[in-house]
Amino acid sequence: MGSSEFHTLAGLFISAVEQHPKPDTFLSKSAGKYQAISSVEAMRQVAALAQGLERLGLGRGDRLAILSENRLEWALTDYAALGMGAIDVPIYPTLLEPDIEYILRDSGARGVVVSSVVQIKKVLKVLPRLPDLRFILSMDRVSFSGSHAQHWHRLVKDYMNGSPDPVPAFRQKSLEVRPEDAATLLYTSGTMGEPKGVVLTHANIISNVQACRNLFWFGPEDIGFSFLPLSHVFERMLDYFYLSRGVSIAYVENPDAMPQNLLEVRPTVMAVVPRVLEKIQERVMEAVRQAPAFRQKMFHWSVKVCQRRLPYVLEGRMPPLFLRLQHAVADRLICSKVRQRMGDRLRMMISGSAPLRPELAEFFHAMGLPVYEGYGLTETSPVISVNHPGRIKLGTVGPIIHGVEVKLGEELVDEEGHAGREILVRGPNVTPGYYKRDEDNRQAFHEGWFATGDLGAVDSEGFLSITGRKKNLFKTSGGKYVSPEKLEGLFQGHPYIAQILVVGDGRRFVSALIVPNFERLEALARERGIAISTRTELVANAEIQLFMTQQVEEATPRLAPHEKIRQVTLLTHEFTIAAGELTPTLKIRRGVAEERYHDVIEEMYRRSSPERPLVSTPSQK
Repeated sequence: MGSSEFHTLAGLFISAVEQHPKPDTFLSKSAGKYQAISSVEAMRQVAALAQGLERLGLGRGDRLAILSENRLEWALTDYAALGMGAIDVPIYPTLLEPDIEYILRDSGARGVVVSSVVQIKKVLKVLPRLPDLRFILSMDRVSFSGSHAQHWHRLVKDYMNGSPDPVPAFRQKSLEVRPEDAATLLYTSGTMGEPKGVVLTHANIISNVQACRNLFWFGPEDIGFSFLPLSHVFERMLDYFYLSRGVSIAYVENPDAMPQNLLEVRPTVMAVVPRVLEKIQERVMEAVRQAPAFRQKMFHWSVKVCQRRLPYVLEGRMPPLFLRLQHAVADRLICSKVRQRMGDRLRMMISGSAPLRPELAEFFHAMGLPVYEGYGLTETSPVISVNHPGRIKLGTVGPIIHGVEVKLGEELVDEEGHAGREILVRGPNVTPGYYKRDEDNRQAFHEGWFATGDLGAVDSEGFLSITGRKKNLFKTSGGKYVSPEKLEGLFQGHPYIAQILVVGDGRRFVSALIVPNFERLEALARERGIAISTRTELVANAEIQLFMTQQVEEATPRLAPHEKIRQVTLLTHEFTIAAGELTPTLKIRRGVAEERYHDVIEEMYRRSSPERPLVSTPSQK
């Protein structure tokens, strides 16, 4: 295997260890602080684990599920399975028993590796209905009578200390893995129904890693912050990318601890989703609102200076001298303080999974924290297009990456124009198909092109923009198409609206369910002297309802008449993963939410006049 040549993910791991024998390849939280693990030590643990898994009955082509938060053990289990020619099946740790049972049964998993007592309890509840499941490994030391669960670390230790050395055998076995072999089986979030298993081969993911290596430069001096779930292909592919470049990888097990972990690790690069950036910006703006008036003025002046400088930076031009001098002052007074909140070394963020508002991207670029938005799917390993240093246009998802082809399908046209054209993709990164889903595969592939279900456009410079989701398009009773994502996107980062679900399929007008930003709305009520004691009282207050009506109207000034949100309902509870209303990637499950709030939605459409937005509160959740 050449010094930089790899054709499988197992080869990538071995090549990275040989090229970058660093003492701090992996950073793992233990006993309250981050500990460094060398690449050589990681290789020994991976080889020992592979030997232990083989003795437990895991073989080439068998499925091994991983049910865990981001941890070093997650990654090492992944590399062990890949090197054996097994197929790993990531499961989001936030999923509940029914979804876990479905994935384990549908995949035919022979074993499952869990992180903790919380996860092992879930597996034990469904274990009697999983005849194919032979063993359970727990990263934490747990003891359950009759579970036959073994301790991950004990298994690794047993084979590390044994004879002969497990590394040569692991290397040899990894050479038998072929690029066309299945590497992983990833179950989609299921926003539109039952999750489907997406098969990705070693060649699929490797092609994506190789294409992105030419767009972003990382090296052994960098530290990657593995924060998004490894169960999602976005973070996982990026972690492979990190490893191939010798980047140290720090794992964040508890998302709530991210702010503290940022200060501890001080990363230089990380993957994010827009909601993470929104929360960071919200914390910054809340601190500004509580600051003295002169500091507020200083902040807003500094932001304006940085925004005036930004076009020059994005286009690679030198700003005028006066603007450079102003920026030096603004950066020292304000921007540097924002960067310090994120460890003070972060030089790049890559955003995916959901649309990134141009204004949000602009804010972070202005602060000296470049964020590059990309687009992709689980089925495409995942990257299809991405903005990158030297080629960036805010409001787009970047140019198409090397080796991938994109074409646009037929326009979906209504009386007002077209709603969009479906994005079709082909290339080495595209899945060979869904697991045991012949009919879904027939529908997804058309003459060699994979139909993404997303609507988009490509501009004259080759930048791709996403305009909606084909499956979520609905028609009003007047026969006009509406893209709910387009409307919902107008409220991303809205100070008073935390979540919104647009409805109106087959109806005479468009409506929405809204979860307010209760912290901000309660502060507003106090400022106006409105006495409230519960959320129900808050959203039922006539003055608050009028205020929220105005917020909706102000956020949607340029919509076509058939797209206008005519009525809304304020909810008293957030959509959550635990209630089944959100996917693990925080997308609203439309079918679940609409069914749960069926009576509330019906009530909106029983009103006689939709001429202006009205607000009501649900009588029950």
